[in-house]
Amino acid sequence: MQPLILIENEANKLGNVTKIEPISASGSGRFYAIIYLDDYIILGCYNENVKENEAFIYFSSLFYSNNLPVPQILHISDDKKVYFQTFISKHSLFDLLKSKNFIFDNEIINYYLQALNLLTYFHKFNNIDPSKTYPKPSFDRISIKWDLNYFKYDFLKIVDIPFDEDKLENDFDVIENIVLSYSQGFLSLRDFQSANLMLKDDKVYVIDFQGARIGSQMYDVASLLFDSKARMPHDIREQLIQYYLNLLTSDPGILSKLKDEFYWIALFRQLQALGTFGYRGLIQHKPSFTSSISDGVKNIEIISNNLILDNLIELPKIIEKLINKYHSKANEIIANNRLNVKIYSFSLKRHYPPLDVEHGGGFIFDCRCLSNPGTFSEMVKLNGKDNLVKEFMKSDETTQNFLNNIFQTVSIAINEYLKRGYTLIQIGFGCTGGQHRSVYCAEEIARRLDEYFGEKIIINIEHLEIK
Repeated sequence: MQPLILIENEANKLGNVTKIEPISASGSGRFYAIIYLDDYIILGCYNENVKENEAFIYFSSLFYSNNLPVPQILHISDDKKVYFQTFISKHSLFDLLKSKNFIFDNEIINYYLQALNLLTYFHKFNNIDPSKTYPKPSFDRISIKWDLNYFKYDFLKIVDIPFDEDKLENDFDVIENIVLSYSQGFLSLRDFQSANLMLKDDKVYVIDFQGARIGSQMYDVASLLFDSKARMPHDIREQLIQYYLNLLTSDPGILSKLKDEFYWIALFRQLQALGTFGYRGLIQHKPSFTSSISDGVKNIEIISNNLILDNLIELPKIIEKLINKYHSKANEIIANNRLNVKIYSFSLKRHYPPLDVEHGGGFIFDCRCLSNPGTFSEMVKLNGKDNLVKEFMKSDETTQNFLNNIFQTVSIAINEYLKRGYTLIQIGFGCTGGQHRSVYCAEEIARRLDEYFGEKIIINIEHLEIK
């Protein structure tokens, strides 16, 4: 049974469901939906991983009972695979950053200051029940090794950077010892970044802390201030680091040691983040993660410039190779051009594919090989922009493989067009009626390209059969 149906069935126990709006959670296997009841709105989650659910429920209840700005747990299914919480907002700090083109004005900075203040309260919860944490109660040697190997196997080997594995393992041992040399008596929320800080009534609310565990107080600070997607200017980052450190102490000697700790923990955290970008982006083909790789490498460069890495042998060489790979002159050329990407859907029964008159090139994809939502009575009058159709197509493995291959192919062409200074590329999607499959595919590829290329391209999308 589909997650959406399971959430709806459980939500009916709470009241009359008037509307369900699925929302994406690109970094996890959890499925979320906003549930509209007669009198209020809640957020539903479906997750097969019961231990992970139990961890989130435990921490949410703990934080909420201590008046911290987190969701309140409202209902849990008997099998603990579905739970409901208060709905906070659709708008995160990352959404605000995007709307302001990543300009760090006073409003943005004030939200960051508020988030840093909140961390001083979260970090005090060091007397937690270790049986409730997931997957480990602390950043011990095993969990640190997991994260470092995540970087090695799911990023470094995927992007084909040559390295001496034995020497890198020795470097990992050094990093592990350095991380554990710092005080481990603080609760780290683990994923404290702009996309997980929701905004409501000028207040920051925190979500996504099911991986919380005992560790360094600098881990969450590093997660927030070296959040690759946020593209924070380094002068702003330095001001925010100093602000947070001043919340902890005014002793110059301690401040110096804490700042050194911050950058070592930031190095460890950023290596783990690159592992995530490799796994979610390059292996699972999620473009928002792939597009974060370049920013992640830039962060690694900044972090390494603020550390003395004489005790590491192989990692500095790897960092240099990554910088050369992701910040080359070719990338600078691409950044200085913008490509107009025209995407359209159409009916193969009614239209010939429109032609790219400027360069005579582009792509036409036939979507009739995919499962057709239009054969189901409840979706006949809908189109590929409606949530029910989108969820149907998202749950179909053939459709997602189809789109993954298209995205990879089109991305190669767009990169080449940018290098050559072309100004236009067209991408067409056709199906029988031009209403369901072609519309969904056009919208989804547009979304992925926008996440991946950002300001390098200008996307125009047109559906020839629907208005």
